[in-house]
Amino acid sequence: MARHGAGGETPGVLDSVHDPVTGLPDVRVFAVLLDRKLSLARRALQPLSVVLFEVDGWDELSGTQARVAQRLAARLVRGTLRESDSVCHCTDGVLAAILDDTPHSGAVWAADRVRREVAARSYHTGVTLSMGVASYPTHALEAAELRDRAYAALFVARSLGPSRLEVADSGAQ
Repeated sequence: MARHGAGGETPGVLDSVHDPVTGLPDVRVFAVLLDRKLSLARRALQPLSVVLFEVDGWDELSGTQARVAQRLAARLVRGTLRESDSVCHCTDGVLAAILDDTPHSGAVWAADRVRREVAARSYHTGVTLSMGVASYPTHALEAAELRDRAYAALFVARSLGPSRLEVADSGAQ
């Protein structure tokens, strides 16, 4: 796609929905994708899962350390999950993955694969990830609720220590 403007470039036009550090789509894309993919999952009667990944100790990292940790986390998450999974940058230190046709047990398995991949490199990088998993229809029926339950699970994981994986509470919806 061609860019127009002085020098053939219009700053920010094509990159405006991508995080400049990770190159991943941003939280606005995540929201649209989650709504659309959940609608498709509902229509096809298929499960859908959301996994949130947070760089442990994010608040204690310097600017350069944070950028390096974020890039590494993005590369490892994107490289470990399936090509068909959607990975987005949500907020500083937090990535989200939407796993199509994946029940919560499959999402736990996929997230644990990422955790093991990151752990294998943590000795050299110092980076670990905490993770929260929520799935449709087990934990929520609507996109916002699914996202919120994944964040709640991530909060529990983060509170229990580094490199933890927690699944959303499947209580009353």
